[in-house]
Amino acid sequence: MKHSISVRIKTGMNDYFVLYTSLLSGLIAVLYAWKGIREQFTAGTWIIIAANVLYIPAAAIFKRKCFSCFYLAYSIVLVFVLSVEKTLLFNNFSALFIICIVIMIHPKIERIALILYFCAVCISFALTDEQLYHFFIHIARSLWFLGIVTFVLDSKFERKKLILYEDEIKILEQLCGGIMYQKEVTGYSENTVYRKLKAARERNGNITREQLIELYRRQKEKS
Repeated sequence: MKHSISVRIKTGMNDYFVLYTSLLSGLIAVLYAWKGIREQFTAGTWIIIAANVLYIPAAAIFKRKCFSCFYLAYSIVLVFVLSVEKTLLFNNFSALFIICIVIMIHPKIERIALILYFCAVCISFALTDEQLYHFFIHIARSLWFLGIVTFVLDSKFERKKLILYEDEIKILEQLCGGIMYQKEVTGYSENTVYRKLKAARERNGNITREQLIELYRRQKEKS
């Protein structure tokens, strides 16, 4: 029962991703507005409110496609917001965490995301009165953090078991049974098969279609 509830929650989040993230963005905007009323509306507060409010129509128009690009911009803005609000930059990795999420979702923009983050950090430190050794501490810890994330994304931590939903298992069963093309899978349209496999690949470490099928075949043989 516990596993079933967990799967339903994850499936619900997957199906209602835009609604879920839009509600959270709206909540964050309201909380920052509350913060501004109780304390004061700084430039950083207004920027965070505007960014979260803008996400809602952007998500409604572009759906999931806007998520990685929007939050890449959001993370860069967050670096500058931290400098405006006089928060110690060297010990704050909120924006870097978002960058890592963006890379996991959209690996193709990894280099662009890292370059933009590095440039934003350099400029932000130049705008503050923090010590130079703070800057080097931040860079060193960022490299350490990114190294760990890269290590995980490269699948050097091998999964003991694939995380798959029922429809994905049914599709993989057919693909392991000798079917060559996705359009030949019975019970599902070609677009549905593509979407299900893409979700399974991303959930299990951004692996390729071939890797997913091979890992499922090995897992099936062991069971």
